[in-house]
Amino acid sequence: MSVEKAEQAAPSPASPDAPPKPTPTEIEVKFQADRPALERVLAARQLQGAALAPERELQSIYFDTPRRDLLQAGLTLRLRRKGRSIPVLGVKWRREAAEDLFARGEVEIRSPDGEANIELFEPALRDRLRDVLGGQPLGPVFKTHVKRRTAMIRHGRSEIELALDDGAVLANDQSRPLTEVELELKRGNAADLLSLARELAQDCGLSLAFEPKSGKGYRLAGQAAARPQKARPLLLAPSASFDDVIAAVIAGCLTHFTANWASLRDSDAPESVHQLRVALRRLRSALGIFRKRIVLPELEDLRARARNIASALGPARECDAFRQNALAGPLHGQPKRLAAAAPLLEAVERRRVENYAAARRTIDDTAASLFVIDVQSFLLKRSWRTALGPQDLGLLTSPARDFAGEVLDRLRRRVLKRGKRLQEMPDGERHELRIALKNLRYAVEFFGPLFGEDKEQQNFLSLVADLQEDLGAHNDAATAEAFIGTLELAADAQAQFAAGYLLGFYRHATLVAGTHLTGKWKNFRRAGAFWA
Repeated sequence: MSVEKAEQAAPSPASPDAPPKPTPTEIEVKFQADRPALERVLAARQLQGAALAPERELQSIYFDTPRRDLLQAGLTLRLRRKGRSIPVLGVKWRREAAEDLFARGEVEIRSPDGEANIELFEPALRDRLRDVLGGQPLGPVFKTHVKRRTAMIRHGRSEIELALDDGAVLANDQSRPLTEVELELKRGNAADLLSLARELAQDCGLSLAFEPKSGKGYRLAGQAAARPQKARPLLLAPSASFDDVIAAVIAGCLTHFTANWASLRDSDAPESVHQLRVALRRLRSALGIFRKRIVLPELEDLRARARNIASALGPARECDAFRQNALAGPLHGQPKRLAAAAPLLEAVERRRVENYAAARRTIDDTAASLFVIDVQSFLLKRSWRTALGPQDLGLLTSPARDFAGEVLDRLRRRVLKRGKRLQEMPDGERHELRIALKNLRYAVEFFGPLFGEDKEQQNFLSLVADLQEDLGAHNDAATAEAFIGTLELAADAQAQFAAGYLLGFYRHATLVAGTHLTGKWKNFRRAGAFWA
């Protein structure tokens, strides 16, 4: 956003009661890159005829308090210098309820004295920053120094700025490379921005990046890896329409998915792969729910692509799950057995390293980025509206509570049907019951806010989670046996004994879980439908 526009824009993130004004917004698609990728972009057909501005140096300093109050509030304060131009002071923030994955709040204003003076901002934003800082002093936390080349591209009916950054982020006398390709919408519509991003990604083999420069800087300053992220609760009003809910649910799943890319790229944290798969399962479950009323090939295509990405991440998750279950269960507090299991765990670790490399390739592959762009385009265009006949158009504006109640009733009936003769049920059918419980749980998480979150709803979720956990013991035993079979262990007595011991423990855990199933199943059957 230009400084002039920002100065006229409305206040900040945290003044919901302020008079309605245009919201200051930055809509930007960012790709991770290296220097060969920058050269491919420079040679791309989309830049033919576009004037490339001379290279400029950008030096930015990011400020916060010693206890990182701005970071905790989701705010970023940056002072940027471009050559000899007057420095610009900017604030950015997350838009918690935004349906556009690539949109952030942003306000920029000139700072003639080159200081991070929050008094320069208009009153609402200034007061918000004062509240967050609580009188704490501001100081520099990290810097970025990049050489930037820019070009204005006309695409469709829009003007989009392409920026190629090559430099570093610096903190604590350390530096990390910072090479990115950015596309920012200057004038026009976000659909054109996504269209251009898709073309460049496909033509130049680019992969999306969702961690801002500030995220990398804070991590370098704190010597920390990117953290895995769980799904955030949806912000839905009880009066929300069916149309509103479709957008909010899909957007929430997409945000959850992309929020874990940085963690997978930056670390071996087991929760990152797990949350990536959970996000994709939630998305597939949501699309499966909506397709009961919306028949649309595009929706089916997105479901299939989500399944393919989740499947590619599966082997890494299998290694993590097996290792975590073994260390937390049969080997926990057992140093002799842990030592005896060393050959087995070493084989698992070798497999895990291979599978994590494959998982990273999956996320870095252009296909994953195209999937994200296509889901966001689906949201932006409200593509589901075209799938409804004239007689069903009223559904879009109808209260979502009615639809949600029907969905929750149907999913609950499915669980009750599949749970008959639970104790005698073979592993395959138990797995199907567990999937049905997951879909019910996701639906409660999606639609629960429409009914007001209360104790009855939380109790219902707890009952579903308890059943899932006990049924998971059966799944753990079945998958552990299959997993060990793929390791091709050497004919080593120690490794073979460890494998047998672990499998025996899992089978015992299955029996223990089975003793609790009947009671938990009865509690679930008796539970009232909080949505009724």
